[in-house]
Amino acid sequence: MKLIWAVVRSDKIELRVGLFISTMCLFAYSSGFADQVPKGHGHKTPHGGIVQQAEGIHAELLIDKGGQPKVYLYDKAMKPMRRKDLQGRLTVKGHDGPQHTRDLKPSGSSKEGVVLVGKPIKGLTDWDRAVVSLKIKGRWTHIRFSHH
Repeated sequence: MKLIWAVVRSDKIELRVGLFISTMCLFAYSSGFADQVPKGHGHKTPHGGIVQQAEGIHAELLIDKGGQPKVYLYDKAMKPMRRKDLQGRLTVKGHDGPQHTRDLKPSGSSKEGVVLVGKPIKGLTDWDRAVVSLKIKGRWTHIRFSHH
């Protein structure tokens, strides 16, 4: 009976040790990459904004200190998009509560691809959530962003 108890106890200890080691490895793996992942989608952001994607389109959202919204558009491979036949709209909710909406118009050089720019949002110093809505070929796509 003592031999069976020792085997059962040994299996429980091995299981606990195995779970502990697995948990520590997972923690070490995830924390080792925590500093390397930029805000948003996990891509290096060309302009320092937040990158999210939907339906094969990557969008980088920036709102500068003056409240000027800019959205840079990329394809699946993070190459600048070249199309101009689209409409855009930004809806952003500030920390202080109000929600702001701006139409986005294509602008920018051919080097940067499509850059959608909206009128500045006066008084917007920081924000929580934003949605960039894009109308491409008659169909709307919504890309959601979270800040902080």
